[in-house]
Amino acid sequence: MNDVAALLLALTVGGVIVRQLLRRGPPIWTIFAAGAFLMVATESLPLTGASAAIGANLPILVFLFSLFLFATALDEAGALEHLAEWILGRARRWADVPLVLFAAFALLSAFILNDALVLIGVPLLFRVGRRIHISPEPLLLTLALSVTVGSVLTPFGNPQNLLVSLDSGVPAPVATFLRYLLLPTLVNIALGGLYLRHVFGRPLARELEARNTPMATPVPFFPAGDLLPRIVRHPVLVIFPVTMIGLITADLVAAYTSGPAIPLYAVALGAALVMLLATPGRSGLLGRVDWSILILFACLFVVVAGAVNGGVVAALEHVFPIPGPGDRVEALGAIILTSVGGPQLVSNVPWVGLQIALLHGLGYGSNTPWAWVALAAGSTLAGNLTLLGAASNLIVVEQAERAGLRIGLRSFIRVGLPLTGITVSVLFVCLWAGL
Repeated sequence: MNDVAALLLALTVGGVIVRQLLRRGPPIWTIFAAGAFLMVATESLPLTGASAAIGANLPILVFLFSLFLFATALDEAGALEHLAEWILGRARRWADVPLVLFAAFALLSAFILNDALVLIGVPLLFRVGRRIHISPEPLLLTLALSVTVGSVLTPFGNPQNLLVSLDSGVPAPVATFLRYLLLPTLVNIALGGLYLRHVFGRPLARELEARNTPMATPVPFFPAGDLLPRIVRHPVLVIFPVTMIGLITADLVAAYTSGPAIPLYAVALGAALVMLLATPGRSGLLGRVDWSILILFACLFVVVAGAVNGGVVAALEHVFPIPGPGDRVEALGAIILTSVGGPQLVSNVPWVGLQIALLHGLGYGSNTPWAWVALAAGSTLAGNLTLLGAASNLIVVEQAERAGLRIGLRSFIRVGLPLTGITVSVLFVCLWAGL
């Protein structure tokens, strides 16, 4: 094992942990950028290896860029703010607000990439907090936890799912994910919403009812006014839902007709570019894309590639070995447990990239879809254990800090740890029973 690579990995991850504990320090993306630079500068990873790591994960970056562009356009159109108002209007009591927010954002995250959704969700929930005069922290924690649970459902719910769908060899990934993950995800959304209603809803209700704060006024799902001029100004209102419906439909048709699978990232990019060209003031959309998040992902890939090249990850895998596909129950347990623990060291997207190669070497392939969905879902649900477990958590933290609120590691774990235990248990039982 390369001691320098191990030290750099420890310093990078440790830097993020210390920053969260102290609630001060440089932006998280710069910590990973420094780690990536040092991996190359110390020759723990050759420059060609760094470029290869980014190139191999280029579909992820392309898909992220495409959905960030869609999310930015939806925000500019006012669609997401209106949707947030509509969601809040579904709550009949203040105690129900965390439950309603959790369920709504969880379902949205299955179709809007969770990293893109939190970029828009954070400022929306800050506005909600200011409107009812409460700290937005419980609302932001609800957002972070919900998009993790809901994004499990589809290949385009989060980057690690997309990576599994691209590199595992599983045919018709949308149909495969829905087959294995629809039931556990719906159960987890219900249980997670009730859990957060208990944790956040009661204190919220006591505070707001003591001040006689009125509930949000329900608004119609489709806003009043002439729809056609709005669509002309904001073509994303049509292009985005059509793209999502098209992706799902094409994949399901391919699954049931044994036809060729479509490259999800290419379709998303094509649709995003069409939307960009059709949108007035398109340069403003590009300017509002949060490029630092894309840099964060690229640097994550380089840091982990350096750890792999230095034998650090191989040493870690010997501590928690995964059996071959012959014993399904034992393999499921090992895959899920390592998928929950590993992302706490290197975040979920790089960990999944490492595990895909490992599982292929152990004999997992297109005939073992249960293993791949276990990897995708386990590594996703790992995001609710600590802030480091998911890039979407890091995005929430960075966006919140820009608005003046620091979310601590302890407060996240206090709420996220029990939820992780619940959701991972449901996942294991459903996959073990073949439901």
